[in-house]
Amino acid sequence: MEKVINKLPDDYMENVTLEGAVVEGYHDYIEIKNCKIASCNFSNATLQGIDISQSDITNTNLSNQNLSERTYQEVKFINCNLTGVTFADSYLQYVTFDNCNLRYANFNSTNIKEVKFNNCSLEESSFSEIKYKNLEFINSNLTNSEFYKTSLKSLDLTTDTIDGIKVKLEDLKGLTVNLDQALMLTGLLGIKIK
Repeated sequence: MEKVINKLPDDYMENVTLEGAVVEGYHDYIEIKNCKIASCNFSNATLQGIDISQSDITNTNLSNQNLSERTYQEVKFINCNLTGVTFADSYLQYVTFDNCNLRYANFNSTNIKEVKFNNCSLEESSFSEIKYKNLEFINSNLTNSEFYKTSLKSLDLTTDTIDGIKVKLEDLKGLTVNLDQALMLTGLLGIKIK
């Protein structure tokens, strides 16, 4: 039987393992440091503000959570459901998303440094107006994702699915793609290939 938690500790959680819990209710600002969160469900909780550092989050449902305007440093999200989550206007540094569902995720206006998406589902996600350094997408699905006002210079998307990607032509300069992707991107130029 899963334990139900209606109130997380106020303000600060450090060196805590939270496993198999259903978190419900409204939660004010909390800082999570050096914690392990596994097999938890936050889908019925409202998280007002949460900063996370040096923590591992595995097999956890954070779908539709508003995680915007916060800081995430040295965090690993592994096998998590992050469908519809918003990280808008946040700061992500040394963050890894591994085998996560991030469909409809919002990263708009986020500052990203040393972030990796590995084997993630990112369909219809938005990365508009982001600033990044050392951003990696590996074997991830970016179908119909938006990159408006985001330069893709230095990104390598050769292992990713980018069908229907939404990006302005000037932001493609410096992007590395494979041959099939290059043919697909010619559609942005209005070029028809017979």
